[in-house]
Amino acid sequence: MAYRRPFRARVARSGLLATAPVSVAFLLLTLAVSALWRDQAGGHRAVAACCAWRAADLPHGALVPLLGSAFLVRRPVEAAWTVAATWLVLGPLEAVIGSRRLLVIGALGHVLPTVLADLCWLAWAGPGGSLAGLDVGTSAVVVAATAALATSTRSLPVAVVLAAGLAIDLALAPNLATVEHPVAAAVGVGGALVLRSVRWPRWRLDPTRARLAASAVPSRARGTARPRPRP
Repeated sequence: MAYRRPFRARVARSGLLATAPVSVAFLLLTLAVSALWRDQAGGHRAVAACCAWRAADLPHGALVPLLGSAFLVRRPVEAAWTVAATWLVLGPLEAVIGSRRLLVIGALGHVLPTVLADLCWLAWAGPGGSLAGLDVGTSAVVVAATAALATSTRSLPVAVVLAAGLAIDLALAPNLATVEHPVAAAVGVGGALVLRSVRWPRWRLDPTRARLAASAVPSRARGTARPRPRP
């Protein structure tokens, strides 16, 4: 568990919410959306409108449910697994690469594999198959984050666990829905490598730093102007 040392140290120093705000927000939103899904009154209809994604919806261009489907889990075991993944994967990754990079990797890790699998299903699978029903869940986000975590921390145990999980997944359920997970892993690895070289202006994340940076400009200008000696 050495890969979690930066995360544990920052949580002990600053608290969980300050260390991993995106991870905590993802977990809370997932639990809220999934709880509303089980509400057969107005909650179920609202979640169905924003988060119930099917591959057959792709030609219609309604992309809001595609994004929202990452926050909908339909079984208690999936909710418990998301809680564990937030603590073991998403939080440690956010502590290492930052909130913005985690957002990019999570979004791409969910959208790209889902769209690719849906296009394959629409082209070859026909009306039946594994993607005929709802295509929802947090698994693609978690797989992409795990791959990015293994790449960013160079953790061999994390990479081995991810590879073993993908192999078991493909062996037990070899279908288009399962193919999303290796694609998500590839997105996580590629995203971690590409975003590592991207420089994010940190002061934009902190309004206090922005004000200090703006106020420092005139003072520096005044400091560089030296009075000329009088003859």
